[in-house]
Amino acid sequence: MVAALKAHAAWLVNALGVNRNPLRRPIDRLAAGISVLLLMVALIAIPASGLFGASLHADLTQRAATAAETTRPVDAVLTTRPALSVPVSEAYSQDALNSTAVVEWRAGLGRTQNATVQVPADSSPGDTVTVWVDQAGNRVPAPADGGAITASAIFAALLVLLVIELACIALIAGTQHLARRMCMRAWEREWAFLQHGGTWSQR
Repeated sequence: MVAALKAHAAWLVNALGVNRNPLRRPIDRLAAGISVLLLMVALIAIPASGLFGASLHADLTQRAATAAETTRPVDAVLTTRPALSVPVSEAYSQDALNSTAVVEWRAGLGRTQNATVQVPADSSPGDTVTVWVDQAGNRVPAPADGGAITASAIFAALLVLLVIELACIALIAGTQHLARRMCMRAWEREWAFLQHGGTWSQR
């Protein structure tokens, strides 16, 4: 790894024209310039991803605060026995096992609402569980807590950074590969020209 980085750095120095080299071609300078720009993008992506994560964290926190103001927890009563629920896509995973039951809660003005929710496997009809409802009494997801918000923001920032870094690496590799192919073809044409009595252009 270290040797590869040193070789790459040496190629950049040579291609950018820091030292005089009669074998250097314009395509080498162009490829090196593009590589340097992409390396700068990769470096800038580090703090940019951090700013993105911070902005996302603030946005999610605001959304959670708004949700907490417009929703409330209520006690819902189990009306059926828990039933084992296994998603078809995870039928062979023990971690996918969970129990669900129909629960009922008061939605105001004598109305009741019911829904099927996940409950402890040892629950019984008549037990209560907590569900979150909106102002109309309809069931809604619980507001995200601080830990979930932080984890989501960090994951999103790292994902963005990973995508940018991989894209820069792929573009650098593709640029240098294309430059090498173009150089090889140019050398082949010039060698064929020399074999037919031409003069080396040193380019």
